[in-house]
Amino acid sequence: MNKKNIFITILIGFAIGIFILQPFGITIFTFSSQNYEINWWEYLINNFIEILNINGNQIFENILFGLLGATVALMYYFGKREKNIDNK
Repeated sequence: MNKKNIFITILIGFAIGIFILQPFGITIFTFSSQNYEINWWEYLINNFIEILNINGNQIFENILFGLLGATVALMYYFGKREKNIDNK
């Protein structure tokens, strides 16, 4: 097991969680709860900008979505690694 690859996988997953999963998840939830009365693309762009704002709630959300992304990335990494071991 290569610790460098695992660390890189965690960092990539954390970034994916913050910059992809968080904005899309929150905007899709808000879009459906607002009965489709808002412009989804405009709200998505505003949500990307809001991610960069530093306040207590946003830091907590960023950490949670980052951990979600890191967990998914690690599951993919270990699943791919196990599949490669089975094929040998």
